[in-house]
Amino acid sequence: MVFFYGECPQRMNIKRNFTFLYMPEDHSEVRQFRVPRAAIAGLALTLTVLIVAAVFYVLSLGHGSGWLPGGSRLEQENLQLADEIDRLNVQVTDLQAEMSEVFRLQEMVALAVDIEPLDPDTRQVGVGGRGHLILRNEEVPPLMPRDQHQDVADVLDKLLRQAKVQYQGYQAILDTLASRTYVLEHIPSIRPVDTGWLSSRFGMRTDPFTGKMTFHRGLDYSNPQGTPVRATADGKVVAVQQQRGLGNVLKIDHGNNVVTVYAHLRKSLVKKGDLVKRGDFIAESGNSGRSTAPHLHYEIRVNGRAINPLSYILDSYAAHN
Repeated sequence: MVFFYGECPQRMNIKRNFTFLYMPEDHSEVRQFRVPRAAIAGLALTLTVLIVAAVFYVLSLGHGSGWLPGGSRLEQENLQLADEIDRLNVQVTDLQAEMSEVFRLQEMVALAVDIEPLDPDTRQVGVGGRGHLILRNEEVPPLMPRDQHQDVADVLDKLLRQAKVQYQGYQAILDTLASRTYVLEHIPSIRPVDTGWLSSRFGMRTDPFTGKMTFHRGLDYSNPQGTPVRATADGKVVAVQQQRGLGNVLKIDHGNNVVTVYAHLRKSLVKKGDLVKRGDFIAESGNSGRSTAPHLHYEIRVNGRAINPLSYILDSYAAHN
């Protein structure tokens, strides 16, 4: 068992020392310990300070208090996050300016190729919202509200959607140009032969065999046998055959119900099913069928109806006639 009692001078009531007695239960020798009062007080003060410090530390973790040097860990991380957001703001502003310039260029290209540019409302699908988010370090609260993070995310999301709209706009331009290129490539627009002279035109004429007025469905180019014949547009060979009156005939389908016919040939250089490009050599002119002299008979048929080829011929690969 342990007991303690205090000792003090007779004229003072304040105990200067505390004496502890240790009395074992086995009736062994009693031991005595004397501890100065100042040591007890110092120990108590030290424990009190440690307890108070521990309480403040726990509170700082829970409430983000900045009483520690440099602030709490959460506050320091929050300040770093604010710096990152500020840098993102600068980048977002630059990106918005760049995309505005690209939209302006897209509008110029669309007008140049005669395509309706994107209307302002459509362009705003990827813009809008709040402007540049400014958040300086000195304005950072102990804990940054989530909506400030969300503002930056919203702007970036809108810029992404704007980029998609912009891509669709450019894709529309490319599709339009590709479509126009395809159409132009499949329109018969050159002479079928580089040499020779136009001996008979499209329309009414005197038949060289009967002397009567008949309708001539194409153009006749007089030239020596074996003169190279070109495809006047891209297309697919749909017929290589003998035909009464026209002799050896070659037909090319150019799409959109447009077909070209090459007749009185000596021979064909392609076969049915072949794909040809404008300017390709496809045959040699001759004197087959109902013909008075070597020449090439050339027709353009739209929806099965013969039209004047001169309305389509814009140029040739060689000299004009």
